Amino acid sequence: MTRLILYTGTNCPRCPEAKKIVEDVTKALRLKKGEDWEIKNIDEEENMLTALQYQIASTPSIVIDGEVFIMGAVPDREQLVDKLKD
Repeated sequence: MTRLILYTGTNCPRCPEAKKIVEDVTKALRLKKGEDWEIKNIDEEENMLTALQYQIASTPSIVIDGEVFIMGAVPDREQLVDKLKD
């Protein structure tokens, strides 16, 4: 089962766009929020520590099945769909 985590930051100017793309793609693929995917704000200490385990240095960042898929950029919708369908 695919597991996606989107890491965002409160003052991140690109994060709202990344969040919208992730929400649209996961809805289209019928992934369940909380079960198959989630959004974590790195401004919260617990989430920051998890992000550091993946060596995430900037937001938005996406981790899929324990591997960093994208860091510090808005995901390309088609690439995200292809990755989640693998």
